[in-house]
Amino acid sequence: MIDVSQIAAFATPVHLFLLLAGALVLVNLVLRAANRRRAQFACNAAILLLLTITAGAMAYANTQQTVLGVLSVNPFSTFFILILTFSMLLVSVLAYEYAGGFGDFALMASFALMGMYLVSLSVTLITLFLGLELMVIPTVFIVLLSRKSLEAATKLFIIGSISVGVLSFAIVALYGGTNSLSLQPVYQESGILAFAMVLFIASLGIEASVFPFNVLMPDVYEGSPAYATAMLGGINKKVGFIALMQVLIMVFIAFRSAFLIIAILSVATMFYGNIAAIMQRNIKRMLAYSSISQAGYILIGIASSSSAGISAALFQIFAHMFLFIGLLAIVAWLESKNRTEINDIIGLNGENRVAAFCMTIFMLSLVGLPFTTGFVGKFLLFLGAVNSGLVWLAVLGVMNSIISVYYYARPIMAAYAQKAGSARMRMNTGTVLVVVTCLVITIAIGMYPQPLIHVVGNASSYLFRIA
Repeated sequence: MIDVSQIAAFATPVHLFLLLAGALVLVNLVLRAANRRRAQFACNAAILLLLTITAGAMAYANTQQTVLGVLSVNPFSTFFILILTFSMLLVSVLAYEYAGGFGDFALMASFALMGMYLVSLSVTLITLFLGLELMVIPTVFIVLLSRKSLEAATKLFIIGSISVGVLSFAIVALYGGTNSLSLQPVYQESGILAFAMVLFIASLGIEASVFPFNVLMPDVYEGSPAYATAMLGGINKKVGFIALMQVLIMVFIAFRSAFLIIAILSVATMFYGNIAAIMQRNIKRMLAYSSISQAGYILIGIASSSSAGISAALFQIFAHMFLFIGLLAIVAWLESKNRTEINDIIGLNGENRVAAFCMTIFMLSLVGLPFTTGFVGKFLLFLGAVNSGLVWLAVLGVMNSIISVYYYARPIMAAYAQKAGSARMRMNTGTVLVVVTCLVITIAIGMYPQPLIHVVGNASSYLFRIA
């Protein structure tokens, strides 16, 4: 006789999540082999949506559960699982519209998403390493889907290889100093542990596009198809920050030098990204340097080494994720019409008012427009820095926000400039869906940020509670 109580015990959100994650990979494998593009998109989107709902249920219930002794479902991991899954759904819609080989994209993206899940759920350095590997390798093949992106894929492969090599060395050094591969606090400083700490910052800094470890990333962003760039800057880079926060807070929380290094890297990253963005003419390249500067802002929260600072960093990660994907959706549409330079945006308002308006809101939010997620994120970051005694870092952050006004203003002014003979152009339905979704998130959370602040507060508190 079937025991209903046992079935109910198994049918928890965590088990449902694991089942759906396995189904995502399996369905994409089968439908790609059958070459059923439309059916694969429908099934892929449906499973990603169900995964998003399940992750939301786990986050709402404040779920804490260990899986197989090496993965931990907790407020920190469920927050990232939720936003990574939903953002991957948005990027999948863009890929369906603009990728010639959507079946290959969906299959590779499903494997990459499993790697992201592993990083988010990790409690050991081994699962962290495997998760990053599982994310990076499929992403290289996603960039390669466009024949014009061979150079970008090669550079991404080189970056990933260097990151993996340095990370391997860091893990070995940490194991040599602690005789443990777990993500657990180290309170006794030594030369080998300090060396391991520096190697971790370098390797994960590559994944997160932190200066000076990001020299090839603008080339990768520019050379990749726009939907792949949306995935790289909107999703993959955020996974680098997940790993960086886990290692610094859960392992090196007692190393004050680690957070001083992060503060210095934050300043260098902000200035490098903003100043380099001023000189760009290509839209994607400008957004690449903008993304680098945003990484610098996120580092302000990490440098604060406080629960409030990490909460602010998590909020800014959320904000930039959907701002970047929304912008790249518009760029993908323009790219399909061979319009890749800032000058190509001239007269956009006369051609498509929705695209011009949404692009303007996204860029102003990146500057820090009130009542948007970008403003709330930066306010929380600067406030966290001030409360942690890092007033100088907050001041430099504000200065960089002012610098960024210049290069964000150029495409906005171009979009609203008059252009003789401009004809109305219509965006694809999928593109409109992605852009409007990101716009709604940007404005709705910007005007009423309390629910998200509560969620990121729980995630941050969990990290510090186990550190």
